[in-house]
Amino acid sequence: MDIVGYSDKISVLPGDTISFMVSSVKPKYRADIVRLIHGDDNPKGPGFKEKAVKTSASGEYKGRKQTLPLGSYGIVDHTPLLHPAAGFTIAMWVMPTTPGQGEQALLTKGNAYGLYLDKKGAVTLRLGGSKGESVSTGKPLRKEWYFVAATYDAGTNAVTLTQQPIRPGPKDPSVATVSKKVTGKAGTNTEPVVIAASRNARGKTDDHFNGRIDRPRIFSRALSAGEVEALSRGADALAYRDVLVAAWDFSLDITTDQITDAGPNWLHGWVVNMPARAIPGYNHTGQDPDWKQVPQEYGAIHFHDDDLDDAGWEVDFELKVPANLKSGVYAAKLTSGKAEDYIPFFVRPAPGKEAKIAFLVPTNSYIAYANEHVMNMPIVLELQKNMGVTPPPWPVSIQDKYVVKERLNSLYDYHSDGSYVHYSSRLRPIANMRPKYHMQALENGKGSPHQFNADMHLVDWMEAQKYDYDVVTDEDLHYEGLPVIAPYNVIVTGSHPEYWSREMLQAMEVYLANGGRLMYLGGNGFYWVTSYPEGKPHVIEVRKSHGTGTNQVDAGEWYLSTTGELGGIWRNSGFIPQKMLGVGFAAQGIDKNSPYKRLKDSHDPRAAFIFKGIGKNEKIGDFPSLVMEHGAGGFAPTTRWAPLRTRSSWRWPTNSRTPTSTCARRTCPRAARQAVRRARTCAATWCSSRRPTAAVCSLLAPSPGAARCPITSTTTPCPRSPATC
Repeated sequence: MDIVGYSDKISVLPGDTISFMVSSVKPKYRADIVRLIHGDDNPKGPGFKEKAVKTSASGEYKGRKQTLPLGSYGIVDHTPLLHPAAGFTIAMWVMPTTPGQGEQALLTKGNAYGLYLDKKGAVTLRLGGSKGESVSTGKPLRKEWYFVAATYDAGTNAVTLTQQPIRPGPKDPSVATVSKKVTGKAGTNTEPVVIAASRNARGKTDDHFNGRIDRPRIFSRALSAGEVEALSRGADALAYRDVLVAAWDFSLDITTDQITDAGPNWLHGWVVNMPARAIPGYNHTGQDPDWKQVPQEYGAIHFHDDDLDDAGWEVDFELKVPANLKSGVYAAKLTSGKAEDYIPFFVRPAPGKEAKIAFLVPTNSYIAYANEHVMNMPIVLELQKNMGVTPPPWPVSIQDKYVVKERLNSLYDYHSDGSYVHYSSRLRPIANMRPKYHMQALENGKGSPHQFNADMHLVDWMEAQKYDYDVVTDEDLHYEGLPVIAPYNVIVTGSHPEYWSREMLQAMEVYLANGGRLMYLGGNGFYWVTSYPEGKPHVIEVRKSHGTGTNQVDAGEWYLSTTGELGGIWRNSGFIPQKMLGVGFAAQGIDKNSPYKRLKDSHDPRAAFIFKGIGKNEKIGDFPSLVMEHGAGGFAPTTRWAPLRTRSSWRWPTNSRTPTSTCARRTCPRAARQAVRRARTCAATWCSSRRPTAAVCSLLAPSPGAARCPITSTTTPCPRSPATC
């Protein structure tokens, strides 16, 4: 992308200031603030719609290239203690995940000294920087846990390197102890200690390590062979307190960015770019998957060369949101010649001026899918092969090409070392959260609106129906809870509200119990356990297990590092989506779109308002669609456990060729087989409860003339507007 950007906020109130960061290869560009109405530029539909908004931010700006600082690492500020005069010992446990793929730093202090893996993957000590002297074991490490140590005696210039696998095999070729006298000396500087990377003269990090590091330590002299051997067997570093410089224990302060020094000097540091924490360490026994119960077994941090928390770009322009700006979906439109980009943001209403309808924008889902490239994953290619589809070349769009070039990941992707992505951030360009963007994995590889662009169909519909509505984001609901949705008569979801935090669920349950209405217009909603790190509203964490998805975390990594909650799907934590929505996801397949057929319960007089104008045997959605070409649904959901007072209104009659491609329950293969025989239950349900506190249900947009409002005891016909039903 010749021009691309992001903003520091995703949701703003009138009077707030929002900053925009832009990277442009062109010398100048224009920025305009627009209100987005319809993002899908498919000529078969209403077409792309935007309205320009006059603001002080609109104008010409100087372009500049800004880069993405990929790669996570730990950092500890300089102190003279890190330059012991007599020499030093560096020891740690490491598990490399890309050994032999270039030089990778384990622990460095500028050009003074550093412990590395060389290009072949062997442990190497470097003294005096790039022009200094290096000693290597010459034996590459494998993708498993090793104890590694380097000792340097400044008096004798003797260096000893040790690498020992935790579980060595017979005549293991990776076992090594190498001793050598060097002519070079360790240098001195005021640079910080960097763990899992090196730092160059320009202050930029390089040589990023892929893999896990556990309990790095520095001592102020060269330990003896016996002392090093004792450390490798788990001896407490505090046993050498008199020469212990630092003993960083990553099992402490797991929920934070801090890396804690358990030694006497308190040389605490912090991690950059959200490496994975709450990771099993070298001593993990597997007896308890909850890191909070056995934190000493979760002393590892998994670093990646493509981690990214905050792009950290410089601000190019700002917008003070006008006091009279209507709540809605907006964007900073960037143009330079034929190049363009949109940076979406959402404007909430001023407090006390709320409408009766709120569109709850599923920003967590947008961030979870941010910069996904599942079209390049074997599981997706296999699904398409099973359907007889030849996948087209990928990437095609300029957005997807940018994602691949810049090595950006979503929660559906894998890191460069093949490990799972646990965190996703909005403080970086999100190339697929854009109007006009089509997800290529849909519609047999031809692409279709998804997430943000698909939800713009709802925005356009509400505009066309002249409903007075506001927008509220997932982030708002998480941090502000019930007060942010309490003023509204009805909350309308987007097409895929998949990622919910506990705080969001609790607020919604109270809202519904107090008589609020929820119009659930999505699929596979209220599904993944999602958390926000403390002090980082731009990041979400998800650990996928026991559910659908392109990846599933390994055993021992189920609990979130940011809150300690059990990850996976909410059903496993006691929150069953059916309790709130009436339906819930159990399994899925992928097929061509099909219309829905009415079920017996849809003819109940109490459901008449839903089906007014629809024939008794009329198929629903049997016409061309802007999403997946034709029909109402292209994913084959198996829904389960509809609660009391809930009726199934229609079903999707399809014969999916991949009905068990993903499962959300251990019993889902059986459920999926039953679903293929009996077809699927759609996500449209209605509730006949007479008491709002007991009526937790999802509604379609009501039509006039209904015999009864479904969650009240009145017989008054439902009016046209969902805000007053």
